[in-house]
Amino acid sequence: MSEVTSLRKVTIVDLEIQNILSVTNAFQIIGAQVNVVRDAAGVGDADFLVLPGVGAYGNAAERLHASGIGAAIREHALRKRLPLMGLCLGMQLLAEGSEEYGFHAGLGLIPGRVVRLEDAPPAFRVPNIGWREVVLTAHSALLPRSLSGCSFYHVHSFHLQCAQASDLAGESQFGSAKIASIVHHANVFGTQFHPEKSQDAGLDLLHAVLQGLR
Repeated sequence: MSEVTSLRKVTIVDLEIQNILSVTNAFQIIGAQVNVVRDAAGVGDADFLVLPGVGAYGNAAERLHASGIGAAIREHALRKRLPLMGLCLGMQLLAEGSEEYGFHAGLGLIPGRVVRLEDAPPAFRVPNIGWREVVLTAHSALLPRSLSGCSFYHVHSFHLQCAQASDLAGESQFGSAKIASIVHHANVFGTQFHPEKSQDAGLDLLHAVLQGLR
């Protein structure tokens, strides 16, 4: 894996409700220059933007919208057409909204809603915690096929149901259902799993996205 040289920097959005140290470290390992921002002005200066997240959707969505960061992210992705990557809850925030403890509006960048996972005992229980094999779909031209079938670390109780099949780039099995583990729409990309906690496969995925997403 060669170092990332085509992007000046990666800007990570810190909503101050999550620990972003492992995300920062992962991007630095693959050679990216990392900048952490906590306000809309910082988002406005970004080239490649990363939105990580953990915890409750409603709290994160409220912080996004109240701070102006959400509007700045939409400006970044929609008007400027610059690359945006969401990780875990950050991927869910790309959707139109979530049904987690009432409806909460998201960023509206990936058509679809976030809904609760359904238990499928004994092997599949909510929350979905652990390593799941992710199979790339025909729509995942951004990622090398060698990543298809690799396992990535998931931690979540809700999942994004894409309204458009063409936005689904990778899926994993949860009981009898297939869930969206990777989404990709134009310059917007997201992973339900934590690539920063997924060892070599996660670093390879981050590297491929940084090199390929425009």
